[in-house]
Amino acid sequence: VSPGSSKQCAPDTESPSGTGEADYCRRILVRDAKGTIREIVLPKGLDLDRPKRTRTSFTAEQLYRLELEFQRCQYVVGRERTELARQLNLSETQVR
Repeated sequence: VSPGSSKQCAPDTESPSGTGEADYCRRILVRDAKGTIREIVLPKGLDLDRPKRTRTSFTAEQLYRLELEFQRCQYVVGRERTELARQLNLSETQVR
């Protein structure tokens, strides 16, 4: 499957496990607020056990400088991004 596309998690009669289940799907049972048990089908590649990344908290100065740069040029790349990240003590990914 290419990035951005999705497979339907329908029964797969060709699956190697012989269960008739698509080998790229994961089924879980959940109980909703009314107590009804529902089955949810998710891709196996979805890592539900991994903790979420913590959100970056920018200082007022960092936000000010980032907003100034964004008004000047919406896409800061290359040496400019590296220098801005160094000046603000942020990673290049955070500046992006």
